[in-house]
Amino acid sequence: MIDLAEWNLTVPVPLPVAQVTTAELNSSNFRSLYLYRGEGGSLVFWVPVTGTPQAFYDYPATELRETRPDGSAYSWKYREADALLQAEAAVQQVPSRPEVILSQIEDQSSAPLKPAEALLQLVYQVDSAMTDKGQELGKLIARLRESPDDNPKDVILLERLPLASRFSYDIKLARNGVLTVRAHGAGSRTGDLGLQLDSAWSSHHLYFKAGARLRDAEGPASEGGKVQFYRLISMHQPNNR
Repeated sequence: MIDLAEWNLTVPVPLPVAQVTTAELNSSNFRSLYLYRGEGGSLVFWVPVTGTPQAFYDYPATELRETRPDGSAYSWKYREADALLQAEAAVQQVPSRPEVILSQIEDQSSAPLKPAEALLQLVYQVDSAMTDKGQELGKLIARLRESPDDNPKDVILLERLPLASRFSYDIKLARNGVLTVRAHGAGSRTGDLGLQLDSAWSSHHLYFKAGARLRDAEGPASEGGKVQFYRLISMHQPNNR
C-alpha cells in the first residue's frame, strides 16, 4: 500500500477545504471522490474539468505535495541531498484537451502572488489520430526548464503508450545538479533523459508533486483526468526532512 505519511493533498473544490492536511489524509475517516484506494492498495486520482482551479492557475488538479512527517510543507535545495521519485502508474482517462500531468518538481521560489513554476513536469498526452486495434495511444513527455529563465521544452520518453496501460518512471535530481528521468512501459522508445541543470537552480527551493493535473477546464462534469498509481515513493539521501 502506498505510504502517504509525508504528503498532503490538494483537491479541486472551493476553499477552505481545497487542501487536505497530512494528518487528515492519513486518518481512517478520510474519504474523497478525488482520491481513493483502488485494487491492491493503489491510489486513484480523479480531477474533473469542472473542478475549481488552483490559486494562480487556470486549471484544476488533484495532487499530492511533499511534507515533513509533522505535516509541514517540505522543500529542498538540490545541493542538500539526492532527491528521487519512483512511481508506477496508468492513465485511465484524459479530457478533450488530452493530456494529464502526473508528477512535478515544482519551484517554491517564484515571486509572491505568482503561481509556482515547474522545473520538470511528467506529462501523458494522447495522440487522437493514433490508435492500435481501436485502443488510444499516447506518449510520455518530460517537460522541463534547464534554467529558471528558460521556457519549458518537451522531451519524448515513451511513444505509442496505450491509454490505461501501466508504466514506471524514476525522477532523480542529484546533488551535482544532474537531472535523470527514466521511463519503461509498453509501446516504443523506452526513454532515458539525463542533463546537467543550470547552476542557477541551486538557490531554488524545490518539491515533488504527484497526481493528476489538467490543462483543460471546459466540458461536462464526467470529463476529466484519472490516474491510478500502483507505486509512489519519494526519497532524499541523506534524509534531511
